[in-house]
Amino acid sequence: MGARVSGYDDWVVQLTTGDPIPANTLVWTAGVTPAPAIGSLQVEKIKGRLKVNEFLELTGHEGVVWAVGDCAAVPDGRGSLHPPTAQHGLRQGLAAANNIAAAVNGAASKPFRFSTIGQLASIGHHTGVAQVLGMRFSGFAAWWLWRSVYLAKLPGLAKKVRVAIQWTLDLLFSRQIEQFLTLKDLEQIERLAAMLHVTRKQEPEPLGHTAKLVAPSSHMPVAATRFRHLRDGAGAA
Repeated sequence: MGARVSGYDDWVVQLTTGDPIPANTLVWTAGVTPAPAIGSLQVEKIKGRLKVNEFLELTGHEGVVWAVGDCAAVPDGRGSLHPPTAQHGLRQGLAAANNIAAAVNGAASKPFRFSTIGQLASIGHHTGVAQVLGMRFSGFAAWWLWRSVYLAKLPGLAKKVRVAIQWTLDLLFSRQIEQFLTLKDLEQIERLAAMLHVTRKQEPEPLGHTAKLVAPSSHMPVAATRFRHLRDGAGAA
């Protein structure tokens, strides 16, 4: 389509070209981009990320400014850059703090060196994928490892206990899928029905056809009217 998704609201996908697409289901994937706040900084960058040296010092402002995490392009010592993941960002923060303290005390800074331990992901239904120390595996074991690491990273004992109890209940009992319609849901259905009706009316008729067929969407305004009456009646009550 030659366009990118710019937003999703009220069951409508917004594109960069300005053409909306009605959708009940949205599957979203995206990478990691630096914070927009650093876009206006007049410093050297690599693909939008601040260029730093091995000591996490900003290029051109060594010993004064340090950068870590998603906004920093940190060299890995092998001619490439560290990936912008949490396990790297956390350790970069500690390394930068130590180097800032060393600069204040007049000591020597230490270069940041770290290799990825592994990558974990949950893909649903008690199944996961993992790559740990070069080994790749999937299934329940990968999912269990992902949950264990996630639980260990949660701050506070109380939160860990609550999450562990909830996860244990999810293993013992099946998920209850329920949905309650609210006035906001009815308004969204009404807007979606109206948009679909307008789209159907704007579609050109096939050449060679003289008779006009009535599309199923002609019933949508009736449904929308019923939803409007239901909504207005609930508001009056």
